[in-house]
Amino acid sequence: MNHLIAKVKGRTGDIFKVISANKDFFTLPDDLDNPAAYNSDYKLDDDEWFAIENFATQSFCIDLLTKQFVPTEYLQLAANNYNKLEYLCSYQSGVYYFQKLAARQLLRKNWIYFSTTPALIENEPIIVINDVPDAVYIKNTDTMYFKKLTSISSIFIGIDSLYRTATQQETQNFLEAGFIKLENGYSEASVKPANRKRIAMAMDALNSFDAKGKKSILNYIKDYCPNLTFDTKAKNFSIGTEEDLKQLLYGIGERYYTTKLGNEKRLANSIKKL
Repeated sequence: MNHLIAKVKGRTGDIFKVISANKDFFTLPDDLDNPAAYNSDYKLDDDEWFAIENFATQSFCIDLLTKQFVPTEYLQLAANNYNKLEYLCSYQSGVYYFQKLAARQLLRKNWIYFSTTPALIENEPIIVINDVPDAVYIKNTDTMYFKKLTSISSIFIGIDSLYRTATQQETQNFLEAGFIKLENGYSEASVKPANRKRIAMAMDALNSFDAKGKKSILNYIKDYCPNLTFDTKAKNFSIGTEEDLKQLLYGIGERYYTTKLGNEKRLANSIKKL
């Protein structure tokens, strides 16, 4: 027997039973065999998933996954809670499937139920179960699979700590580095979240370089980013826009490369350590 439960929004955040059936609510994806460790700078292929091993030991794991699933623990979901649903979870033979719910996914429309006796159903709430779940947790391997961190961050509170963004002070310190010259009023307040995330990674990269490496990376950026103004005397790049900063950060992350045979300069849209 498979069980579909749902968490409602609110201070208590209770979980209720929706329905139990001998049918699968979700299907186990057949492409979980070669997952990638989460990297915010890596873009998954269509047949790839991110995976977090030892998930039950993580601070953002929820109680539901750390205890035995007992369907009788959950009260039946009442109709007045249909518009308060936060997510669905289906328990199927030791596997948990999660689907985040937004208000727009609760539909109230007239629709026709096609059967041996077609019927018009008027203004009854409908929730569409997605073909692919937002997350899959396999209990016996203690592994969580997902595709988009943003789709599950409201389910597993704190999981967004997997990607770190630079703090206000860290961003300020980075922009004050000797190889950066700010222009056109650009400042810490101008830096948007995507570049703050890149700054955090760039800082880690810079900290791993020795003095020779830091000098080499500036030459590397200068070679691949001709649109960035470089003062050869002051040894700094002029940064006046988000795009300027992004190019600089891509350079620190060594995202630029030249093809071996075609000698063509390219930007790696996604990176994965081999």
